[in-house]
Amino acid sequence: MDGDGRLDIVVSNWGRNTKYESHRRQPLRLFYGDFGGNGVLEILEAYSDPELKKVVPERGLDAMGKAMPFLFERFSTHRAYAEASVEEIFGDSLKRAGSCEANWLDSTVFFNRGDRFEARPLPMEAQMAPAFAVCVGDMDGDGQEDIFLSQNFFATQPETPRYDAGRGLWLKGDGVGGFKAVPGQESGVKVYGEQRGAALCDYDGDGRVDLVVTQNGAETKLFHNLGAKPGLRVRLKGPSGNPTGVGATLRLKYKDRMGPVREIHAGSGYWSQNSVVQVLGTPGPPEQIEVRWPGGKITTYVVPLEAKEIVVERN
Repeated sequence: MDGDGRLDIVVSNWGRNTKYESHRRQPLRLFYGDFGGNGVLEILEAYSDPELKKVVPERGLDAMGKAMPFLFERFSTHRAYAEASVEEIFGDSLKRAGSCEANWLDSTVFFNRGDRFEARPLPMEAQMAPAFAVCVGDMDGDGQEDIFLSQNFFATQPETPRYDAGRGLWLKGDGVGGFKAVPGQESGVKVYGEQRGAALCDYDGDGRVDLVVTQNGAETKLFHNLGAKPGLRVRLKGPSGNPTGVGATLRLKYKDRMGPVREIHAGSGYWSQNSVVQVLGTPGPPEQIEVRWPGGKITTYVVPLEAKEIVVERN
């Protein structure tokens, strides 16, 4: 994502526009165990209440009592329940329960620094709704990698409004690790349902990256890229056990610089797979393409002048 030749990681997450946001001063807690002593595994969401100075349940007595009826016997009023900690509510059963914590809900890029990864949240527009599919490609053909996120989640708890503030989001990369949200009026992507799997492919062979977005309980949408500068279509021809070159990385060489690294994936995010025919943005005429094949072999090929598509074979 920053053009340094090392592969980075893009991670989708719940974002900052959730009911949990006001509780994130301390890590969110999740307990799991047999709280009622009936052999049923139950889950308890909790957070640190700064006024009570206690770890308290996230959900109210009515919701919790439906799953654990014994709570109605222990607490005769909502106020008593609201002032109790999870330890006071569940006693010894909490000590036998497992637990985990969450202190980061942002959709994030982890930049590969060689010996470590550096976390950097995506722009605020990416945090306004839960994100699922992550697609990395060059949306506009400027030679810099962009990101698409599918968004929204409607199957919330009865007392929780659905998370529907997203409509699918393109983030334009600047080539050095920065991103800017592209408005739907500009990108043309406006999907108001529960977006899930998404994939990139040059469906019509014009050298521009197109986008398909699926929805939960609604139609699949195909977005035809009309405005990008056409790039170079690259098809790998690997050995019989890996004919499409899954796991290989591609990188264009220009006269005075290198382009970003692109990897061929067998799966690309949430229940999806991008095309194995990659479209690499070409802001100028590339001279060569470098391919690092699975196993570590690196080969370099000359890109013919004004080529629109090339096939690179492992030899």
